[in-house]
Amino acid sequence: MRIDNGVNGMKYAVISRGDPFTAHFVEELHKRLLQVGMVNHQELPQLVITVGGDGTMLKAVHHYMDRIEDVVFVGSHTGKLGFYTDFIHEDLDHFIDTILKNDYEDVSFPLLTAYVCNHTSCIKYNALNEMTLLNPFHTQHIDVYINDDYFESFQGTGLCISTPTGSSAYNKSLGGALIHPKIQAFQLTEIGSINNNVYRTISAPMIFPKEHHITLKAADFNEVTLTIDHMHRNLESYEYIKFLLSDRVVQFRQYTNNDFWKRVRKSFL
Repeated sequence: MRIDNGVNGMKYAVISRGDPFTAHFVEELHKRLLQVGMVNHQELPQLVITVGGDGTMLKAVHHYMDRIEDVVFVGSHTGKLGFYTDFIHEDLDHFIDTILKNDYEDVSFPLLTAYVCNHTSCIKYNALNEMTLLNPFHTQHIDVYINDDYFESFQGTGLCISTPTGSSAYNKSLGGALIHPKIQAFQLTEIGSINNNVYRTISAPMIFPKEHHITLKAADFNEVTLTIDHMHRNLESYEYIKFLLSDRVVQFRQYTNNDFWKRVRKSFL
């Protein structure tokens, strides 16, 4: 989706890591964007520029989650890794030039949705990378349902549910598969599972199509932490959590030819 045929009058916002290292770059970025006719509007931007790393990008996505359909994101990273970012801070001139040329491709990445429910109500959460259900102190006993059909009983530290873009984040460190973002799917990966003569799980990442949903049920979710990208919530007295791939997407503006596998290679090889 192209928001505007030109940059003059385009509303933008900058979300930065907020440290002294990025402060000068952000100041210069504002100066240059205003010079080319863009308008700084932190509340209702069309284009959101992040300065930092993938953590900063996740923070920006959640900051604008309520109007995610109206925002496009582009990132400049200040470190060595930046899966969601196209530019390094030394590329300011090149970045401004590409904006002025209005030559870009917008790509959409799906969100993961979770409904955390008890017998009276549900709370909805969205994530760009992944959600995890963790308890590092006590073994969890969780029944896994696929499309409401019982599949297995999990015993262990936790479970990770990730999107295609999130498949290269924490999921990868757990031994999960890498999924190209054009594949409408999500993934369930075990964290510290117990497998013996008494307890047995599939012990392999499972990839589900968009039409499927999975539900995690436990007798007691107390003292369990649900992580949502960079955030976390402590669960108390919830009965089940339903996960599915959302129809909502996050739009990223790519000014460089930097597809998924190039990003994977740049980040890990």
